[in-house]
Amino acid sequence: MAEDKRSARELIQELRGRGVSTTEIARELRRDPKMVRKVLNGETSGALYTTTLRELATTGRATTIPPRRRGRDGNLVPVRTKAGSETKTTVPEDTGGRYTPEKQGGRLQTTTTYMGGGGRQHELKLPKGKTAKGRTTAESELLRLTRAAARGQSKDTQKRIRLQLTYANGRVMEVNDYNASSLLNRFNQLGGGNPLHWLASQAAERYANLDVSKVPITGVTMTVYDSQRTDKSSRAYKPRNSEDR
Repeated sequence: MAEDKRSARELIQELRGRGVSTTEIARELRRDPKMVRKVLNGETSGALYTTTLRELATTGRATTIPPRRRGRDGNLVPVRTKAGSETKTTVPEDTGGRYTPEKQGGRLQTTTTYMGGGGRQHELKLPKGKTAKGRTTAESELLRLTRAAARGQSKDTQKRIRLQLTYANGRVMEVNDYNASSLLNRFNQLGGGNPLHWLASQAAERYANLDVSKVPITGVTMTVYDSQRTDKSSRAYKPRNSEDR
């Protein structure tokens, strides 16, 4: 197989052409979106990002984190801090150029695979403990991902979301497909801004032998894909009307 000699800029341009946003690329690189734009504008080569970008372009998923830049003395180059911070710069953590598996503990683990046609598959692994911080983080992440899908809709194309739940006992449950805007409203209106609560209630209605109060959700797979918009599928959820799926 011929060596892939595409530059970071060319790889980013290809990903953008497939519908992957600058923000999504930056998230996978663990960098600020401004840095991605600098590479696109030719202000920097982005050579350190090439391996990760190549993975995204060829497999749709990143398994490495770009290493941090070092100076001539071998030390990590400081980066700018967020506005309002006590100092203007800080020395970043050295990622070592690869993902380093850690014990999950109370943390949320998320991965995203970028598929053809603008599709996304988000996988969230949640800690079992009801009070674990990772479960609260998961609530915010589910809302963020659903909101992003809803914003990505156009006049003629809707975003639909297919959900698959995994429980602590290993059981897997499929959830019906929903229009992104409709699902977001269900999370907010029926779940009170708590997606896991709403998803658990759906499981309780469909599976009488699954006690959702004792068996927590430990995994959520969200598959986001494009679909031609119709009048029925375009309507967001309205409590007084029948549900549109």
